Amino acid sequence: MSEITIVSGFFDIGRGDMAGFQRSTQKYVEYFRFWARMKNKLVVYTDKVTAEQVLKIRDSFHLKDRTRIIIIDDVYKLEPDLFKQICVVTDNKEAVNFRTCPQNPESWNPKYNYVTCLKPYFVADAVKNGYADGMVAWVDFGYNHGGQTCIHAEEFDFLWCYDFTPKIHLFAMEPMDDMPVFEIVRTMRAYIAGAIMAAPAPLWQEFADLYKQSVLHLTHCGFADDDQTVSVMAYRENPDLFEIHPVDDWFIALKEVGGEHLTRASKIQYKESKKQAQALWQAGNYTQALKWYGKYAREKLQTKR
Repeated sequence: MSEITIVSGFFDIGRGDMAGFQRSTQKYVEYFRFWARMKNKLVVYTDKVTAEQVLKIRDSFHLKDRTRIIIIDDVYKLEPDLFKQICVVTDNKEAVNFRTCPQNPESWNPKYNYVTCLKPYFVADAVKNGYADGMVAWVDFGYNHGGQTCIHAEEFDFLWCYDFTPKIHLFAMEPMDDMPVFEIVRTMRAYIAGAIMAAPAPLWQEFADLYKQSVLHLTHCGFADDDQTVSVMAYRENPDLFEIHPVDDWFIALKEVGGEHLTRASKIQYKESKKQAQALWQAGNYTQALKWYGKYAREKLQTKR
């Protein structure tokens, strides 16, 4: 089986101050530490301060020689016109309030949408500069949220190899359908679990181009969204370029494609809350059911990233 080169990245977009969605930079560093013992070659795009922590963590696992850090002083200068477009549309309160959950960062935060949509850009850059070749995967810096799905850090001490087909591989929580993009944006329906994406090195630039094109198409219609919706748009532009893998959890992809030994958590809290809500509704206890549906929605949203 083929060894996979991993590309990741982290930039502080002020998430520590996002009400209801707070995660500090240090929290993300700890999330990274959980999976950072993977023995694959790793390329990380980040700022100077985080770079030092990344290298220290990888060195602690004797993987310094398999790690390359690309320091980006100002991530917003990479695609300045794209960022400007996203800022314009997220500044429109009509567009924000069009969303089912206007308080969510993908509804109003231009930095969040911009950075999440740079994932293929970073991988394509790594390929172009000779840092990655063969089969290359994007893995979110905060992948698995420190043991949320795959619970034992020591089990990440392995060399990830898998014989992917020569396509762009996405992992989907919902079947790909024909729901209009505007309705996806409005309802905030999430199809793609974007924490892991994989493709042969030559396809990443085409994927990055599709991503950028999709973001611009969306902004020209007065909207912005994160990588989950943009991935759907990119897929619809050229479905034959992609292979979709159904999954039932935001962070289970690695276990499905080469990490079969990873131990999965036995209980997913938000699913338990949904079951409780459904039982109360069927029993006619609508007031309590609505409270549990609210709890389910909050828990599921917190597990999206």
